[in-house]
Formats: sequence, structure tokens, C-alpha cells
Amino acid sequence: MEGCRLEARMDEKAGMLARLFERSMGLGREWEVTDVWFEERGGAPDELHVRVAHARGEAVECPVCHRRCGTYDARERTWRHLDIWQYETIVHCAVPRADCPEDGVHTVRMPWEVRPNSHFTALFEAEVLVMAMSGMTVTEIAKRVRESDRRVWAMLGRAAREAREAADYSGVTRAGIDDTACRRGQSYISTMVDLDGARVVAVCEGRDKGAPARLAAQLEEHGGDRMAIREVTRDMSEAYALGAAEAMPNAAQTVDRFHVMQLFCKATDKVRCREAKSCEEKRRLLRRTKYVWLKRPERLTEWQRARKESLASEHLLCARACAMTEAMRAVYACPDRASAASELDRLTSWMMHSNVDEMKVVAKTVRKEREGILNWFSRNATNAIMEGLNSVIQSIKRAARGFRNTSYFETMIFLRLGRLDFSAQTTVACATH
Repeated sequence: MEGCRLEARMDEKAGMLARLFERSMGLGREWEVTDVWFEERGGAPDELHVRVAHARGEAVECPVCHRRCGTYDARERTWRHLDIWQYETIVHCAVPRADCPEDGVHTVRMPWEVRPNSHFTALFEAEVLVMAMSGMTVTEIAKRVRESDRRVWAMLGRAAREAREAADYSGVTRAGIDDTACRRGQSYISTMVDLDGARVVAVCEGRDKGAPARLAAQLEEHGGDRMAIREVTRDMSEAYALGAAEAMPNAAQTVDRFHVMQLFCKATDKVRCREAKSCEEKRRLLRRTKYVWLKRPERLTEWQRARKESLASEHLLCARACAMTEAMRAVYACPDRASAASELDRLTSWMMHSNVDEMKVVAKTVRKEREGILNWFSRNATNAIMEGLNSVIQSIKRAARGFRNTSYFETMIFLRLGRLDFSAQTTVACATH
């Protein structure tokens, strides 16, 4: 780097920058800007350097007992600050160490730091945190603030960990569990959501039988109680069913309506694909009819509705599968659990005695999860909140083109969906602004 330091005297431009910096940082009478200079970097934007010094004759505060005392010595440190105009701004300061008669020698906490030994000012960290919570990827953030990805990830990881340490999950009694892939076809993570608070409370690797236990352990690390959970909503994963029963024995398990209907729709589409491949006539009849069978009747377009009516006389297997799917929707329209149980049993009997193999498989799964499906009627529970949060998780993954490091994925999930309290960062940032 080729340096070109200005004169030590404060000329008009440097003096204006010094006053601007003092106002933006909220420096009290204990601190003063003593020097401002620029450094030229070949092929890169110039840097603005600001030196802050402790005012002579002013006592310092002991970081342990907070009493005012004298200065023992000082050690040079630097911080990255928000850009002033187009200049990358670096803060320099000889940080004093307090000579406390009771607690000994300790480094003074700087007014612009979020935490001791930070390499960034509070305003800089607050800006990065706001950008991450607003949906920007770390690559975009790093490019905008002109820092490396690794330093930005480290900063966000510390902020998320500190906020999670202060989180209180003692009131969680209804939880939802779901999984998502870190990358397409790669490793998976499981998430636990507080359904009443609409927030992610735990994230762990894997979607095996032990995942619910790991999620419950994280919940207890922050004041939660697995024995206090009265209801768990989940998908139709057998691993989650067994794991949740062991990890949260007092919780009634509810199979989410969304996943039940998703199972029916996927099976219906498989029937359509198989039937379309059976002969050329069926291929012609079923061309461009995927959503004719998958959409709700009230959501069909005029063309789709007319097409469905014209195919009614063809005795298609996919039409039969579609009728079974509609029958399952009718089950969810029942007024109470008893009538729903009767309709569900009638539907599974019809499916098992049909000649549609794909729907027979669905019927076996529904019979296996019968109690979990019927719990929806007694508790009217749903994973709608979970699925809404999961859609945000998917958008995080798509924006980042997947995550190789699962800890980075977890950090972004908690920043966006954890509803964490970042008052430590924002309080200091506001105080220095």
C-alpha cells in the first residue's frame, strides 16, 4: 500500500471530517479527535483514518466495578467504521487501561464497541446486521462494505450467538418440527418452531430419529422444558414420529394437514404420469392436464374446468385418484373428530379396494398416521406457521445458492426467523450515533 499522509495539522477539510466523526460517534468530553488523514491505495479506493485520543486529565471507568480511576498505560488498536462519503474509514486509538485499586489493571471498554476486542465499531456491526436481516446474502454484504466473507460471517455468527444466549424459551408449549436441505440433495437440517411465538427456537443437523431430542436439548439450554410441551406438529416422517414420542413424551402429535394433502397430490400426479405412458391415446388425452387434477375445483381456470369435464367419461385412473384427493379435503371439512374419523375410515377402505396402486400406498400411510391426522380436529393445529417460516428458509437457501457450511445456514435462519433481541448491538449503535 502506498501511503500519502497529510500534514498533522488539522486543515479545513480534516477539521470538518473530525467534527462529523465526533457527532456520528457521540464522543463525550473524555474523547477527542486529534488527527485525520487519508491514505492512497493503488487501484483501490482511498482510506480515511481517524485518530481518537483520551482527553488528558480525565479519569477512566473500571470495566469491572465501574468506579472512576486513573490510567495505567495504553495499547494501540484499530476499528473498521462506517464509510464516510466514499472512503473506507479506520479508527485508531491508544486504548487506556484502568488502574483500579480494587480490581487491578483492566482494559477500558470503548464507547463505540459492541463487545471487548471487537474489530468493528457498533455502527458498522449494526449496519451489517440490518442488511443480513433484510434478506441480503453475505456475498452481497461483503461486497458492499468491502470486507471478506469470512469476517462478515464471523461478525453475524457472534451477534446471533450473543442474542440467543439471552433468549428465553420458557413459555414454549406448542412446537412444530420440519426439515430442509442445506443444498439440493445434500445434507439436511431440522428446525423447531414455537407455534405461538412464530419464531425458530432450535436448529440441528440431520432429520433422523434423534433430531427431535437434539432440538429439545437446545430448547432446554435457553430455559425451555421439553416436558412442558403439550403439542408437536410434524410431517409424516416415521423418524420424527418416533423421535418426538421419546424426546417430548407429554406432547400429543399432530400430523400437519399440508403434508397429508401433499402426499395425496403427489400420488395423484404419479398416477397421471404412469397412465400417460401406458399408450398413445392416454398420452394425448392427458397432455397439459397436470394441474387439472391437482388444483382445487374452485381454483380451476375456465379451460381447466372444461377439460376436466370432457375427460369425465374416459374412466381414467388419475380421475379416480383426483376424486380420492377431493374426498380427503372433504374429511378436513368435517365439523368434529368423530365424523372425520368415520369419513376417513370410509375413504381409506375405498382406496385399499381400488385398482389404483399409488393410492393404496397412501391409504396405508394414512391408516398408520390415523391418530395424528385426527388430532387436527381436536386441536385445530396446523404447521401453517411452520410452512410459512420454511418458505423463508427456502428463500435464504436459494439466494445463497445453497450452504456448504451448515453453521452459516443456522446463523441466517436465526437472524431472519429467530425474533432475537439484538438490543446489545442497537443500543450501543444508537448511543454512538
